[in-house]
Amino acid sequence: MSDPGLQPERTELAWQRTALAAAVAAVLLLRSGLTRDAPLDFAAAGCAVVVVVLWFVAVRRPPRTGSSRRVLAAASIAVAGAGVLTALQVVLLP
Repeated sequence: MSDPGLQPERTELAWQRTALAAAVAAVLLLRSGLTRDAPLDFAAAGCAVVVVVLWFVAVRRPPRTGSSRRVLAAASIAVAGAGVLTALQVVLLP
């Protein structure tokens, strides 16, 4: 039987991992955009930055209330947007 008191901590750790991965992706996409002059990389980096900002919003919520559906939906859309933009860049690569 799991302790229900640990669920908010696990959720917080998952948000931290997601934000760290998004921050690293944003830096790499910005670097790629600067070196190759690729506007889609800048747009994908912007989506990754949105995920990091949403992490800060999720952290500000009280631990027992959890993340709101709007924050989770926005994070999902930002991650999907970054993926689509990155895939477009790969397909359109000269």
